Amino acid sequence: MTRIPLALALLIALASPAAAHKLKVFATVAGTEVTGYAFFVGGGRAQGTGWIARDAAGTPVASGKTDAEGRYRFTPPAGAGDLTVTVNTEEGHIAQAVLPAARLDGTPAATGSAGPAAAASLAAAGVVTAAPAAPPRDDAALAALVEAAVQRQVEPLQEQIEAMDARLRLTDVMSGIFLIIGLAGIGLFLRGRRG
Repeated sequence: MTRIPLALALLIALASPAAAHKLKVFATVAGTEVTGYAFFVGGGRAQGTGWIARDAAGTPVASGKTDAEGRYRFTPPAGAGDLTVTVNTEEGHIAQAVLPAARLDGTPAATGSAGPAAAASLAAAGVVTAAPAAPPRDDAALAALVEAAVQRQVEPLQEQIEAMDARLRLTDVMSGIFLIIGLAGIGLFLRGRRG
């Protein structure tokens, strides 16, 4: 008689939450904006769902609702630190994505140059100038350009990885079915031994 409560306690302890409609959030940095989307495992985007972004101190920095494609976009304030984007469907589905502060520091630096218009005006005034030297090397601007180019190339890969991790696989379904069959078999075996 003590076996049944023990078996039930064991089953409850080993139970994991169902992930058939699990909500996931994808977030990335594009230039000076944070963009992303919310989606359900197994397909479908979370449309018209409320989201909120908080800084490292937990203070809200942006909020809104996802669009028809489940996307959101905002510009974080300077010095916000790590950002946490939380999407809540109000139906029991809540998911978060954390963007480290290091990913938010890649804003491109503004550069200025005299350009061809200034050279033309000097030539018209009769001012002789030396041949233009090679433009000064701006490591910060170059780093920002490289980072932006890499981000454009990597973002689709990040989205694919997130979608693959979230997809319900046939092996997951089969594992669940065989787990139920196995537990039923154990139950029938124990019932047969008792009788």
